[in-house]
Amino acid sequence: MTFQFKILLIFFLAFITSGFAFVRTSQQQPVDSAVYYYHKVLKPDSKTDLIQAFVFYRNKKDLSLKQLDTINAIYNLRQIAIIQKKLGILYDSETSAIEALSLLDILPIDKTTKESKTGIYNHLGRVYSEKKDYDNAIIYYKKALDLAETKVQDLVLRNNIAFAYIKKDSLLLAFNEFKSILKDSKAYNDSIIIARTLNNLGVVKGKLQDETAITDFNTALAIRLSFGNKSDIIGSYLDMSEYFKDTGDLILAKQYAQKAHDQAKLSNNPTHLLHTLSFLLDLKEDDEVHSYKQLSDSIQTANLLVEGKYASKKYALAKQEALANERLLQLEKEKNYKFIYGFLALFILSMGVIVAIFQRLRFKKQKQLEIYNTELRISKKVHDEVANGVYHVMTKIQQQENNNETVLDNLEVIYNKTRDISREHSEIRVDENYQDVLFDILLASKSQEVNVIIKGLTKINWDDISDVKKITIYRVLQELMTNMNKHSQASLVVVDFKKSGKKTTISYTDNGVGCMLNKNNGLLNVENRIHALNGSITFKTQTKQGFHVLISI
Repeated sequence: MTFQFKILLIFFLAFITSGFAFVRTSQQQPVDSAVYYYHKVLKPDSKTDLIQAFVFYRNKKDLSLKQLDTINAIYNLRQIAIIQKKLGILYDSETSAIEALSLLDILPIDKTTKESKTGIYNHLGRVYSEKKDYDNAIIYYKKALDLAETKVQDLVLRNNIAFAYIKKDSLLLAFNEFKSILKDSKAYNDSIIIARTLNNLGVVKGKLQDETAITDFNTALAIRLSFGNKSDIIGSYLDMSEYFKDTGDLILAKQYAQKAHDQAKLSNNPTHLLHTLSFLLDLKEDDEVHSYKQLSDSIQTANLLVEGKYASKKYALAKQEALANERLLQLEKEKNYKFIYGFLALFILSMGVIVAIFQRLRFKKQKQLEIYNTELRISKKVHDEVANGVYHVMTKIQQQENNNETVLDNLEVIYNKTRDISREHSEIRVDENYQDVLFDILLASKSQEVNVIIKGLTKINWDDISDVKKITIYRVLQELMTNMNKHSQASLVVVDFKKSGKKTTISYTDNGVGCMLNKNNGLLNVENRIHALNGSITFKTQTKQGFHVLISI
């Protein structure tokens, strides 16, 4: 049984338990009521509600298409897209919304189709915003704004656009937009929109270190408290907590975060509770808590950037759809499954730990690729901006009659150093010629004074080794050879490659002067690269006894 299949099985079994709950609920509610499922989407009590609604609207969509009722098919697709977004299946939500748009394109333009297109564009903007693709979010918000026919739609969409500006750190654009929205909101006299705009304006001012931010926050909070909408009140408290955290007032930051959590408990909304608890954890003075939060947030961000991460959720949703349809025909046959609940909860918890470990390892590999890409950008920037700039200065000085030879010599040294840095961090070929690339970098240090012996290089099947590991091996050996050339005074270097099970081991030995081991930036980088891939590295050296490194990766 493959690892991926085990993951899918977990979610399949988890959704079975949801199915049993679905059966009990379905015995008490009319499952064919459009109003009933509309409210399940609008204010779900659990994921089970969303899954039931998904089954309902998927069946209604299929029926509408068979009956050539395109308008209702579009409506059902919009509801499906909303459900998928609430379940966190962002790529499927995007697909459903695009499918609805394609159906709209074949219909004549009228009030209904225009309203539908406005709603779908706004939905796509929200999906892209959650995927942290703020440029696309702004594009779709603006498309919706072009079709907006009411003042409320105009103000809401402009708020969405300005908030996306905050997220992409375009603070001045956001500030000017919110000031304009606030003016129009007051003229329109919509207190809810005024409160939202004031609160968002407070967020922007806080980031711009404008002390009047707290005035906007307090005014917005007072309006929201008068209406009693817990979701809006929680949002105000959390934004104020974030503001005081940024200003260094952790006491007030904790007080407002606690107020938000108290409101969340009153609302009995799991999403609100989770969000407020996350804020409280961020304010805890505990290194382990902070490390956990950073890792959790990094994994969540990485998941949003890779569509494949949603494969298990897609699979589970499809399974649940089939299961839910089957259960509707067997309501009287379902009895007591409490024992199964406990067993499955334990099983899911155990497998969840395995999934978390797998995600962590994958995240480490992604970070290694990011480091490599950063090095390439630095290399290009050093070459294009620094080295070329120095070279042009040298050329100008040489053309002058009274040039300063000392300055020219110093510039030439700087130019050579920047050129070397650029070469050291240039792009690495990891294709079928990787073995030759590795051979070349090792033999580049061979000279009349230094003999380099390479053993076992051709015995390694480099095609079986990932690109991330190839890049790391190249950089590590590059650093070791550079360290040898600069410091060791060695006359003999031996690099020995071996394959041991799934591990590749590399032994580096030279007969140089050695040293008392003191890891400088270069050797520290070597160690960090290996550890990032869960490999091991051992240094052995003493003065006048050579230098030895053993790597396992």
